[in-house]
Amino acid sequence: MSLLGAKSRLRIHAYIGILSVLLLTAKALLSVASELGFGEALPLSIGRLGAIFGVLAFLSGGGLGKFLSDQRSRTAELHMILMLAGLTLQVPSLAEELPHPLAVFASWIGLASMGIGWIYGRKIFDRTKIRFPWESGEQ
Repeated sequence: MSLLGAKSRLRIHAYIGILSVLLLTAKALLSVASELGFGEALPLSIGRLGAIFGVLAFLSGGGLGKFLSDQRSRTAELHMILMLAGLTLQVPSLAEELPHPLAVFASWIGLASMGIGWIYGRKIFDRTKIRFPWESGEQ
């Protein structure tokens, strides 16, 4: 039994997940812009912090699926699979100070997967007033 209600848990899950994606995106962009003098330690630390927040977002989203219909449950499964795949693809570039170019490429693919997973996550609950052009109001 949880101390927080479903809406509060969903809000916490969303905030932690967005923070994770933003930190991992900042890590990727700072790694590309390494000639600005940030060094390798700052992007690596930001990325590792983003991965920790990603795991926390995964754990905070556990159990929210029991409040969903069948269609929304399938969308939530896709959201979870894409987000976890993206988070997993971030690991090789976060493991070393100077990652291999293949690890950096996998990191960018993981970032794209997380972006698609985030869009699927927006489709689960109709709680936002801001919509992308391809999103419709009906579920």
